[in-house]
Amino acid sequence: MSRVLRLTAVAFGFAFGLLGAAEAKYSLCNKTSYVLSAAIAYVDGDRLATRGWWRLNPGQCKVVLTESTDPGRYFVYAEGIQGHAGPLRSWSGDTPLCVEPEGFFNLRNQEVCKDDPSRQRDFFTVDVTEAAKGNWRTDFAEAENYSVFSAEVAGIQRLLIDVGEFSGRIDGSLGKNTQQALANYRQKKSLGDGAVIDDDTIAALVEDANAREAKLGFYFCNKADAPVWSAFAEPEEETYRSRGWWLIEAGDCVKVLKGELKSDHYYVYGLIDADAAEKRLVGGDREFCVNAIKFNALNDVSCEDQELDSAIFRRVEIGSANSATYEFRVDAFVGPPAQPASE
Repeated sequence: MSRVLRLTAVAFGFAFGLLGAAEAKYSLCNKTSYVLSAAIAYVDGDRLATRGWWRLNPGQCKVVLTESTDPGRYFVYAEGIQGHAGPLRSWSGDTPLCVEPEGFFNLRNQEVCKDDPSRQRDFFTVDVTEAAKGNWRTDFAEAENYSVFSAEVAGIQRLLIDVGEFSGRIDGSLGKNTQQALANYRQKKSLGDGAVIDDDTIAALVEDANAREAKLGFYFCNKADAPVWSAFAEPEEETYRSRGWWLIEAGDCVKVLKGELKSDHYYVYGLIDADAAEKRLVGGDREFCVNAIKFNALNDVSCEDQELDSAIFRRVEIGSANSATYEFRVDAFVGPPAQPASE
């Protein structure tokens, strides 16, 4: 587990507990202020299966496995929806497993994503004991230690901030300012009168937050005729952070940085594996750290000292725009120089 993830585990925690002795099941409970997409992994016969995504609203619990929860090791992961402001928040660990980018999935073959880091998430482990008697619950939590009710209120506050309808604190308290902002939003969306928290209100807030976020950020689009392995570097304090890889199929686009863009420039890099010859993006002018597998590296010390490789990234100027798209085109890639024929 990386240093960042260890700090996340300490700060935001994972609470594991038992359900009442009713039907045998495994449940996930969201005690955070974030709307979460959650997944679970478990042993299914002779394979490790991953299943998700379940949408968990703040304060909501769901049964995700209805069969008896046998003692042993399970794996769980959750991340906030894209519509939340700020960097993507995740409740994660150090076990990379396969997921689908969106929609419900049930995967029993962990080989399908071994060459595509964008389809992997880092799950954390849960050791279910005999004392569970077939029932187990995993709570996703924050440092604020919200209850189910206060998490629901904190989630409404966060969503109202995300859509620009609230400027107060996220504290899980349904005070006058929160009630007024909620009532105003519901009236604006023709959802009824009063500060009522219901499924329709949360659904409308999520839709508006996601739509707002979709207009922001940095996107990569592949206009080449082959899949592109892509990487990205952004300013961070006095240095840069480089991240990769995103595998982009021909004609597809991916978002590599969410939220309103804060810098007037970024750096991009790409590779094409075609005809047994690796082609690299040209036009670069600055070296950043990369790795053969998924990486997330600060460039404040040398790549060699971090036991990483390096590559020459291309600078992209965006001015004051709050969103941008870089298109990878086939004529921007060149292969290695031809080797002279041996005598």
